Amino acid sequence: MLGILLWWTLVATFTYEGRWNALYCNGSAARFPAWLEEREPLYRAPSPAGYDGQWYHLLAHRPLEFRQSAQYMDWPRLRCQRLLFPLAVWLLAFGQFNLVDPAYFMLMLLSLGAGVYWTARLAELRGASVLWGLMFLLMPGPISSIDRMLLDGPLLAAAAGLFYFLETGRTRAAWTLAMLAPFFRETGLLLTAAGCAVWLLRRDARRFAAWMLAAVPFLLWMYEVRDLHGGASYAWLGWFANVARALGREAAYPYPPPWLQILQWFDRVAMAAFLCAVGAAVFLFLRRWRADGTGRTAVAWTAGLFAAAALATAHLEAVQVWDEAYGYGRVCGPMFFALFLDGLERRRLAAPLAVLGPVAARMGLHLASPAWRAARGLAGL
Repeated sequence: MLGILLWWTLVATFTYEGRWNALYCNGSAARFPAWLEEREPLYRAPSPAGYDGQWYHLLAHRPLEFRQSAQYMDWPRLRCQRLLFPLAVWLLAFGQFNLVDPAYFMLMLLSLGAGVYWTARLAELRGASVLWGLMFLLMPGPISSIDRMLLDGPLLAAAAGLFYFLETGRTRAAWTLAMLAPFFRETGLLLTAAGCAVWLLRRDARRFAAWMLAAVPFLLWMYEVRDLHGGASYAWLGWFANVARALGREAAYPYPPPWLQILQWFDRVAMAAFLCAVGAAVFLFLRRWRADGTGRTAVAWTAGLFAAAALATAHLEAVQVWDEAYGYGRVCGPMFFALFLDGLERRRLAAPLAVLGPVAARMGLHLASPAWRAARGLAGL
């Protein structure tokens, strides 16, 4: 946590003129309400659209007025479905405008710290060193949270906690995380489903019913915000249309040769690694689905469910899922985490690290420019 805080401090100081709200990646063409712009001048990123963190920052200032703020968002229904983290930030700040940003960074740090801790304990349960807990920070979700204040890191932390509590018999704590996970990101419903599978395999009808009920609060919330426009669109594109488009896509990066070709090649390598990860997750599920209904079965079900979701969206117009590593890496982050835990258990980490490495490295390239500027600033250049 101290390392992440140091990184944010250096980046904000030497890259963004000391303005921490640049970490939300506010788009140069994005609209924001006057009450926010007047009280907190926003650092604008070169990208016209910016990125998702800017909307969660907006919600964190006035989460109870999400309907009024919806007009400024790109996908209002999708953003407002993920209200838990902004609401928690607002509560932590006691509703005080000037405390919201510090509370946002503090809660993000706590989430990432909890993820590292639970990953370390999961490694310990598998007879491995607790230092493997640091691998949590190399997963796509936490990378995006460190880089752009996204909610994928807290979701993966919830997954790590859910696995840990299931494996140690603390089912109430696991149930609580299963109930909260979809409010970070709707894909958290797959974690709830993985937990249901555990009790179904153990033929525990009472707990299976309880875990089915864990999804009800989020489903009711989805019904509440159904009138907002900008929900996810899943129009049919054709069989594996997204895979073909992604493999044939040559992004127009603003760099001269040979850097342009290197980045385009890197994109294809990351996509190939992701496809291999989907296949490995399917294999893990098929290998473990008949195993005893222990907490570790939830890991296999998580891998299988996220792989199934990736395969389903391969044919659909799914926003930000297949566009780039920053999309599919984050959305399917729990799948990579499940593969890593399985590799730890079997003492075979080569394959999980091989499929994770290119995706994490491609996402990590976004940190290269801020790191270079911070290094030059520290050197006095």
